[in-house]
Amino acid sequence: MLFHYAKTRRRQALKIAFNILLIPVLLFAFHHFFQDKANFSEIYDIAVKAGVAVMVVLAGIFLWFLTSKEKFEIYVTGNEFSSHHPLFKEWCFSVDPKDIVEIEHHLRVDASAMTNINVYLKDGTRVQICQNYPFSRKKLYSALEKVNPEIQFPDDPNVFKHRKTEAMDEYVSNRFPITTKVVKSALKVMPGQNVDPEDGKQDKHQ
Repeated sequence: MLFHYAKTRRRQALKIAFNILLIPVLLFAFHHFFQDKANFSEIYDIAVKAGVAVMVVLAGIFLWFLTSKEKFEIYVTGNEFSSHHPLFKEWCFSVDPKDIVEIEHHLRVDASAMTNINVYLKDGTRVQICQNYPFSRKKLYSALEKVNPEIQFPDDPNVFKHRKTEAMDEYVSNRFPITTKVVKSALKVMPGQNVDPEDGKQDKHQ
């Protein structure tokens, strides 16, 4: 196996257990440092109730994760690139690395900026790599490159770039019409050229 990463629910359960134990510590610190403040009793009573409620919810999640056999797993072999996510099907796939054409780091710029890692295959289909786990993309891409050196990889495994589309260009033009006109007008005037305001002709400096 050229690359392998797996994370079980039990490992996640340990983090939840830490958060459960942290809540009483925070309540103790709150009581110690703010007990002399006005209306402290009322505020502390609310804080305790909220803390207990959060602990109950986290305890339920802790037990669920502790008993669950589900796990996130991603690996690369000489003839398989596989990913399995316990909850989301869009991050579950199994493909041949030799069928991969390009891996793209896409940054979508809109009301809520989002990043996607798209894997494009020879047949035109696309799958996505999960970003919710801290596996090394550099090592993953290195393993895939060993199997298929012709894959087009991002310049940097940790950088996402925005690829402008006609739809996005139209959106920006409609959303910021004045700014768009100013920018486009500025781009028409190349360095070392002046635009004659009377006839619109460009005169080059000699």
